[in-house]
Amino acid sequence: MALQRTFSGFPTGYPGLALLLLRLVVGGGASSQAWLLIIANHGAVNMSVVVALVVFVIGVALIIGLMTPIASVLLASGGLFLMLDSSILGLLSLFESGMARLEFIVMSVALIFLGPGTLSLDARLYGRREIKVNGNGA
Repeated sequence: MALQRTFSGFPTGYPGLALLLLRLVVGGGASSQAWLLIIANHGAVNMSVVVALVVFVIGVALIIGLMTPIASVLLASGGLFLMLDSSILGLLSLFESGMARLEFIVMSVALIFLGPGTLSLDARLYGRREIKVNGNGA
């Protein structure tokens, strides 16, 4: 399976800008909440800090558009986990309501299906290329 098939497309113009904004909202929300959780533990290293650090890195990767479908799947599954186990929600102010968690999951799933857009690192690394073939066979 080629890596190109991992990405659904790289829309340009306003759709590409809309995907950038969607990536900023989803990745920014995840990474900011993860950063607040890391700071709230005051330097103590436990499992929640390790998970928060991973979520922070995934959120930053989503913001810059690096491996967008994989990052979106991980964030959507993390959102589903928050829907099922709400013991950590006291520290996550953005995800306290069930509607906010549902919206986060839906936006992550939308990014899975829509792809990263032109304004992403994925588009630079794996986007469509134009190959010019010389007519004289050289």
